[in-house]
Amino acid sequence: MTHRSKKILSYLLTLAVVIIAAVWIGGKFISPGNVEFTDNAQVKQQIVPVNSRVQGYIREIRFSEYEAVKKGDTLVIIDDADMRLNVARARADYANALAGRSVADRSVESASANVAVSEASIAEAKVLMDNAATELGRYEQLLAKDAVTRQQYDRAKTDYDAKKARYDMLARQRRATSSVVDINRQRISQSEAGIELAKALLETAELNLSYTVILAPCDGYTSRKEIQVGQLVQPGQTLLDIVDSSDIWVTANYKETQLRHIAPGSEVEIEVDALPGVKFKGKVSAISTATGASLSLLPQDNSAGNFVKVRQRVPVRISFVDNNAEDMARLRAGMNVECKVRY
Repeated sequence: MTHRSKKILSYLLTLAVVIIAAVWIGGKFISPGNVEFTDNAQVKQQIVPVNSRVQGYIREIRFSEYEAVKKGDTLVIIDDADMRLNVARARADYANALAGRSVADRSVESASANVAVSEASIAEAKVLMDNAATELGRYEQLLAKDAVTRQQYDRAKTDYDAKKARYDMLARQRRATSSVVDINRQRISQSEAGIELAKALLETAELNLSYTVILAPCDGYTSRKEIQVGQLVQPGQTLLDIVDSSDIWVTANYKETQLRHIAPGSEVEIEVDALPGVKFKGKVSAISTATGASLSLLPQDNSAGNFVKVRQRVPVRISFVDNNAEDMARLRAGMNVECKVRY
């Protein structure tokens, strides 16, 4: 082969490589037809943190890493000895409050009975006092006519004064007894407030006891196990995360210039990098009302005047539609995907 032939062959090979690379790049990044493409997209799932609501030492761990769990499954058990003592103490305080209310009720009943007896005694004393007053009036008239002696008159007056004094005494006793009834009724009100407080404390203690058994809040898969038996946990501390398997979607960040062809309900073709050759069907379910930069922790502020125009991206939520269950089960949150929205 001559030098000229070798040179021509080298040019042809170089041209072929360039053409193949151009076709590959064009097929990868240029989508013909009515399609809006992006590879700035990821599979999303709800990641639910499981937190401790009470302080205590972990007694038992009942899950493994990346294990499938059902809603209501027991994940962690915290030592509940202190909680049980709190429940017993609160139950005793509640029983004591109920007993106090019972004593107050009986005190009111007893005082009310005494009031009734006092009223009967007062009625009797009033009748006797009125009769003695009438008798004294007659003796006064007879004394004026010298029909009775002074001694007889004094005896009648003494009898009247004694019956009046007894009547006044019984009336004062009735008022005192009525005051006792009012005081005992106030004690009943206090007892009722004490009962409500004791009941609330008992319910709180029972609720805290129930928090020592930590359950799965949803169906899904557990995260890494970063806790150990015997470890002290605090209220609000995250023990593990559960990836919710009941809902999975794609968040695609499209350029703002691509949104004119994207609307809720648009059909989407989805390809996952981890599953080559598998194509998923989807549809646009929602479009964010703000760009990703606006929703960031430190949003861009161009008020200083140092402005460089950057093409913004808007998150688009894409739902999976009518796909193979086996392929869907292979998806994981965070996987990179490529999306093509057809219009």
